[in-house]
Amino acid sequence: MTSKTKQRDEQIIYRCMKAIRSLPGCHIDFVIKKLGGPFAGTIKLGGDWGEKYYYLKVVPKLSPSVADLVIHQLKTTAAPANCSPLLLTDYVNPNLAAKLKQKKIEYADCAGNLLLQQSPLYVEISGQKHQISSAGLDRLFRPAGLKLIYLFLRNPQAVNATYRVLADDAGIALGAIGDLFKELESRGNLAKGDRGRELVAAEELLQRWQLGYIETLRPRMFLQRCALNSDYQLQQLPELLRRTPDTTAVMLGGQLGAAHLTSNISPESAVLYINPQQQLKLMLQLHLTPDPDGKVSLLASFGKQNLWNGLHPEGLKLADPLLTYAELASDGTSAKAADKLYNQLLLPRLT
Repeated sequence: MTSKTKQRDEQIIYRCMKAIRSLPGCHIDFVIKKLGGPFAGTIKLGGDWGEKYYYLKVVPKLSPSVADLVIHQLKTTAAPANCSPLLLTDYVNPNLAAKLKQKKIEYADCAGNLLLQQSPLYVEISGQKHQISSAGLDRLFRPAGLKLIYLFLRNPQAVNATYRVLADDAGIALGAIGDLFKELESRGNLAKGDRGRELVAAEELLQRWQLGYIETLRPRMFLQRCALNSDYQLQQLPELLRRTPDTTAVMLGGQLGAAHLTSNISPESAVLYINPQQQLKLMLQLHLTPDPDGKVSLLASFGKQNLWNGLHPEGLKLADPLLTYAELASDGTSAKAADKLYNQLLLPRLT
């Protein structure tokens, strides 16, 4: 981790552990730190009631926009045997606390709010007020860094491309590449070997990238949410794309895109990655009208690597599965589809 990231995460762990240590009849026997994996470490919590092992997941800022994604990560990531996940974060507001409790996610925050519900230990502390933190985003998880990480998760061999190629493919400034590489190295996600650079702890990096994509990068890419004209159904959108000549640069993603990448998915929404300069023309050609509750989201593509390099249905272009996976894993309704996409198309890239 960068020194800033490491210091912030360690501060969150320290303050959350302090709240747990203050519980009557509880003590923490040890904390094992693990850098580079999907979890920050493991603790053994004990008392007269027995003992429990937890593995720690640090999410610096838990917001409504990433809550479903964090829950999905905690429920699906492989974990040590006989351990339960414990979410550590700066603050859990009352609405999110209720959601985590409903989903049976245990947590602790820096304000002292806490939920432990592993028999025989049941503890719930709520109503502790948030102490505002002035810490900003790490550079690595700002838009430029997220675009570069995307390239590496999409193709881990890209870490050995030239800076100029990476800047061009990611759509970011050439001068930013060197500093971002240094941050990846100090964070423990990039190593140098006999054959050049190598991506390390890719699964952990993917989870952090997902959070950054939903909370930071996607809002920058967002153009419009739309509904199809009443004469058309969502399932007809691929045919509309095939019949419209100006959609050659449009990439299909989201649930509808996933239905073309894997089986047994019943799509209820779609994402189109487009050139913003063509937005109005495409909306007319595809019979789309602005609608805040619409099922079709228009996002601006970035760089040159948003297109999937696999087989495409005739007349369609599909967004890369990494983008589609990020959409599915965060919408709260497509967890099984996201898992299938990850196991079939993403995991082989990272192993």
